[in-house]
Amino acid sequence: MSANNFDHLLAASIERGGLDRQQIAQILNFKLFGNPTGFLHLRHLPIGEIPPTPSTREALHKHDDSSERLLQATVLLGEPVGYLQESGGSIVNNFFPQRGQSRAATSDSFDTELDLHTENAFHAIQPDYLLLLCLRQDPEAEAITYVASVERILARLSYEEQLFFLNEPYNFLSDYGPSEKNQRIDIDKHQTVLYGDPDAPFLRFDPHFMLAFSNRAQTLLERLRAIAWSVVEPIRLCPGDLLIIDNRRTVHARSRFDARFDGSDRWIQRAFAICNPRFYAERLGKQHRVFGLVTEL
Repeated sequence: MSANNFDHLLAASIERGGLDRQQIAQILNFKLFGNPTGFLHLRHLPIGEIPPTPSTREALHKHDDSSERLLQATVLLGEPVGYLQESGGSIVNNFFPQRGQSRAATSDSFDTELDLHTENAFHAIQPDYLLLLCLRQDPEAEAITYVASVERILARLSYEEQLFFLNEPYNFLSDYGPSEKNQRIDIDKHQTVLYGDPDAPFLRFDPHFMLAFSNRAQTLLERLRAIAWSVVEPIRLCPGDLLIIDNRRTVHARSRFDARFDGSDRWIQRAFAICNPRFYAERLGKQHRVFGLVTEL
């Protein structure tokens, strides 16, 4: 999507985004005050006419932009952004089962579980919010999105364990290459799991892309993963459901599900929001809406 086309869509989303006053208030309340679960689940949003689910990117043709205009929610949270390695930098990403990705660790997979993780935990410009809009549920309603909040994880960690995760660095590997994803590249990104205010810390976690520097660090990483899975909230997304996830205070995952490739398969749209674009523009020396791999600011 070109910058001009995106600006047009963004303007339309602000004017005719489809959210009512109560939903707008819920989003603003979530942004300002959060909640113990770390997510907001809105239902029955106007997504317009949805064509049969495509089976390839090339077959994606969607003429009704009602669902894309729900970017209005992203604007309420911050500023919508894209990443070069995600659908070529598209602000709205479309995910549906693809035969060649059946067991891959990507959002286009279906026959494998995606483990709990923070989105782009390795990236210097990590999204503050992740938005998932369901256009079509899988035929058997098998797909489950799981979310675990940092508040519920902390409740099961001892003071000593919390202190460890606030101070012990792990090496976070990059999922992004220069222009593609699904990599596992060492970018020498050493950072802690918990960060920010020690009394109300943020969380970054992606066990399949983290390397520990000691046996104790690895053991505690495995314990943290088990605790996170023990406190997850399961969510089945139905058509018109919008799930807003606080990406700095949660980890999320997705179960496996079946695909038919007959136009009835699960179809999810995703968008990202950042809250401080001017800070990033200052640090990078240029204003961006689509970012490549940024390792340091």
